[in-house]
Amino acid sequence: MDDWGVLDEGFDIETYLANEEKREKIQQMARLASDCRDELQYAKAEKIFQRAADLSEQIDDLSLTIRNRFELAAAQRMQRKDRAALSTFTWLIEIAYNPDLNRELSEESLSYIATSFMSFVSIGRSLPNMNIADLERVLNRGLDWLSKIGKSNWSAGLRLRRGSLWKMQGRLEKALAEIETALSLSRRNPSAPGYALATHILDVADLLQEMEKLKEAEEYYQQVANGYEFDNYDKQWAWTGLAQVSIERSDLQTAEQRALKSLELARGIESPEPMMHAYDVLGDVYWKQERIEPAITAKIQAWHYARQPKVERDLFDLYLDFAEIRLYQARQSNPTRYIPKAQQWLHRSLPLAIRLDRQVNSIERQTKIRDLQNQCAELRSDR
Repeated sequence: MDDWGVLDEGFDIETYLANEEKREKIQQMARLASDCRDELQYAKAEKIFQRAADLSEQIDDLSLTIRNRFELAAAQRMQRKDRAALSTFTWLIEIAYNPDLNRELSEESLSYIATSFMSFVSIGRSLPNMNIADLERVLNRGLDWLSKIGKSNWSAGLRLRRGSLWKMQGRLEKALAEIETALSLSRRNPSAPGYALATHILDVADLLQEMEKLKEAEEYYQQVANGYEFDNYDKQWAWTGLAQVSIERSDLQTAEQRALKSLELARGIESPEPMMHAYDVLGDVYWKQERIEPAITAKIQAWHYARQPKVERDLFDLYLDFAEIRLYQARQSNPTRYIPKAQQWLHRSLPLAIRLDRQVNSIERQTKIRDLQNQCAELRSDR
């Protein structure tokens, strides 16, 4: 007689077979959701991953639950549903410190947890109630945890996020060294969890552009814009950066072409963030060209997409842009009409400036507002 082994007492073969059917259904849903995500259909991907996550929890399969809840949070993040995603990433991080749950996790599950440290901090940067020092401690905990489980070669994403925090604090040279180190680690360990190579390249490019190292920034942006292996989300980000480089060079014709390319790509992505950035840079181009009405129209569109997830840093920048445009109009023609409009935008921006400055222990944004308020007052007194 064949030896089938000894089944545990209480083993229910009907439940086992039913759960196996559910696992197959979960795998099918996950594949479908992944296809939607790859097509940049994030809203559809979110709905399917939600169903897969719920079903994974019903059958009490921790590995499947980790995978599908992580993918659900990632899809929510792409739509800037940050607070919903943040709660899931928090849950995943807590698993790293729960010995009852993490004792027998697979390498795949560990990779989702590692990425959750990065994603938590990435979201936290956009929430002014989260202090930069606290976010850096989360990263340090993540790096320590990777060391304890023998996965220090997975550290590229955490190093990238640490560099981004230093960038927010204005420590640009130190941030550049850290982000370049992260890029090097990513190239050496391409299968490590975390960010795609394009994200590492573009973060380096963004920082170089902020530091006015335009030639180097353009070279990095071009790597992604012209690379066949990168998707349209990455290319849209690159074209936005290229448009900003051209603005800094006062090559406004090229800047407009690049901004329109960014907008074309953004329209094919189910996420407000690319649309916001595309319209924002297009508004900057029109503003530099002194085409005031198209600039205002583009900035209003950017504001529309920025307020969907209500990302306060983006809203603050747009409010300040509106104030500067109205102040320019006041100087050119009608101060009685336009100074109050500028002052309204500055008034709206002040609470955001206070919260954002508090996050990085600075007064830089508030100082900028006071400077513009003084310009409004001087212009009104001159007239």
